Amino acid sequence: MPERPSLKWVTVKRNELGVQLLSRHVHSQVFKNAAFPPPDRSYIQIARDHLTAHGLDPSQGSVLPNVSFTLPPLQGKNLDEHFHRLGAAAAQPWLGLARDFASTSLPPKPDYWSLQAGWTKYVHKDDGSSYHIPVDHPDDAVLSFDIEGLPNCHPYAIMACAVSGDAWYAWISPWLLGESEDPEHLIPFGNPDTHRVVVGHNVSHDRSRIADEYSLKGTKSRFIDTMSLHVAVKGISSHQRPAWKKHRKTKETEEERRVEAIAAVENLLQESEGLDQEGVDETKKEELRKLRSDMEESLPFLQADEDSVDEASSKRWEDLTSGNSLADVARLHCDIDMDKDIRDDFLVLSREDILGNIQDYLNYCGNDVYVTHAVFSRVLPAFLKACPSPVSFAGILTMGSSFLTVNESWEKYIENAEKTYRELEESVKGRLVQLAREAKELMVGDRWKGDVWLEQLDWTPKVAKESRGVVREQVCGLAIPFRFGIYPTCRAPSWANEVNPGHKIRNGSKRSVRIRFNPTHSKPSSLSCSISHSTAHL
Repeated sequence: MPERPSLKWVTVKRNELGVQLLSRHVHSQVFKNAAFPPPDRSYIQIARDHLTAHGLDPSQGSVLPNVSFTLPPLQGKNLDEHFHRLGAAAAQPWLGLARDFASTSLPPKPDYWSLQAGWTKYVHKDDGSSYHIPVDHPDDAVLSFDIEGLPNCHPYAIMACAVSGDAWYAWISPWLLGESEDPEHLIPFGNPDTHRVVVGHNVSHDRSRIADEYSLKGTKSRFIDTMSLHVAVKGISSHQRPAWKKHRKTKETEEERRVEAIAAVENLLQESEGLDQEGVDETKKEELRKLRSDMEESLPFLQADEDSVDEASSKRWEDLTSGNSLADVARLHCDIDMDKDIRDDFLVLSREDILGNIQDYLNYCGNDVYVTHAVFSRVLPAFLKACPSPVSFAGILTMGSSFLTVNESWEKYIENAEKTYRELEESVKGRLVQLAREAKELMVGDRWKGDVWLEQLDWTPKVAKESRGVVREQVCGLAIPFRFGIYPTCRAPSWANEVNPGHKIRNGSKRSVRIRFNPTHSKPSSLSCSISHSTAHL
């Protein structure tokens, strides 16, 4: 007689493999008017055999409460339509504003910036004339925006530039102009109930200098970060960055050599013109003509941009991505080379120095705004193509407009968090040191053999050397005390030297031993966390 099913199988809905499903009431609401044909019996048997092979019993699955309640009605025929409509409602009207701005041409940048505190609007008319007027705040719904500050003096902005499809704007701090001794000036953006899009590169840095964003009621301004959009479509991971930097340096070196070669060929061509004169042997003349002809033929190939003849399919991955700085992103997406040398002035110069050349610095800030819009015009369509769901764009808007409320205990929280991090870090380092000690001891009798992890290390013996009382540490930085003139003569594996390269202890004095560990030195079962590199001081 077959066994009566347990209560949990009677009260909950499960599929053929024992996976608990939605209750019938909830299922009928989520999958309205949807029919799911039963899977092929052979597929079910394959799945059961797979579970059995791994010692998994479907009847032992966990049981969750058989929840049944009434859901809000679906906004569409199915879940896909439901979330698409919710995302569209959350993304608009900012998505429409952003799309229009990406295809908008900008007015010319002002030739001269008016030196007055607060916002100044610069309008360029169709007949070529222009004018500027002071305003309380920008009156456009979409802006490309950037600020500059003196981080070594204070965290507030000293100037800012913005541009829309109709006008340029510049904001200057009263502190910079000497009209106020208080540097704590935030930038006003106007009515918080106006639907507004602000585009910037690493725009959260700029947003923190806007006065309206500190309102607890919130605003209807939304911030779009071109750096985040770039990362989403053509960004690189931290592990790829070293290879990308190396490739970029190689290309820069090759470009420098190409330019030098072009200059050398052009100089030789100019010099050869004066040699083809009377009195020169005909054989020499012929050789000069041939050499000159060869150089003239090679010059176009040297002058040609290699990217223009390179197909995208043959490019390396390093050529299809870049770092996250505005200069790198602009070079990748817009083929714009930016001169960022002036940026260092904001780190070293005083208020008086900046004010003395304020036109140059406002031009620099305005150029960043212009380039940011150029990048935005490329990365926004690419992002919307890669992530077409409006939910993705709505998520960007939500994350970009959030803020964290804090009180007087915030500094204490940061202090405690840092202390906890250091304690955990030291604990991990201590465990790594212990693992290294244990692994080193396995060299005696070749006990490391047969271990699939330790066999990957170089166990070639290395013997300590002595020179003028200086002894190289031999035991993977294992803090062996060198006392009473007794030095260890034991051998250590080569990987110990790689872990702690070149460290020395002089005359038995105490010194800090810095160790760099590779994850191969520890087994997964020994540590619950994944560590790429770590350092420890013994």
